[in-house]
Amino acid sequence: MISGSMEVAWLMLMGISLLLMLLIPVLPGQFIVWLLAMLYGVLVGWDKLGIWIAVILTLLMVVAGVVDAVAGWWGARRGGASGRAIAVGLGLGLVGMIFLNALGALLGILLGIGGVEYFYHRNWRDALRAVGGYLSGLLVSLVVRFFIAAGMMGIFAWRVL
Repeated sequence: MISGSMEVAWLMLMGISLLLMLLIPVLPGQFIVWLLAMLYGVLVGWDKLGIWIAVILTLLMVVAGVVDAVAGWWGARRGGASGRAIAVGLGLGLVGMIFLNALGALLGILLGIGGVEYFYHRNWRDALRAVGGYLSGLLVSLVVRFFIAAGMMGIFAWRVL
């Protein structure tokens, strides 16, 4: 039973963040769901949401963040990228972030990994395999983050509706 239109509005905002996360993979949908749940607790009071649910949602958000941080690099290693290529990709990703935001970060990472692998191996196939590994890791990250965020949204709905 729906207890109020405010709770439904919060769930709609969470749902919109999940859809946007699918359209814009760099958008941290799990963080937005967590932030909305915590904001709900602050505004309405923790009686309805519960402090333990807030702790569980926080832990799930942290797990999703770790998966997001590790999956691309894990994929690159699985694709054959060296530690040096990953380090250069990280550096160029940070530089790219400064100039072109998320798109620049992605381009910097891809150019760094692919460029270093090609430079050392003189083989485009190996370089593209490493880049493909990174991209497959990002896809895994997106799927995992989506399901974690959807689970967070379900837990929130269970408590407040």
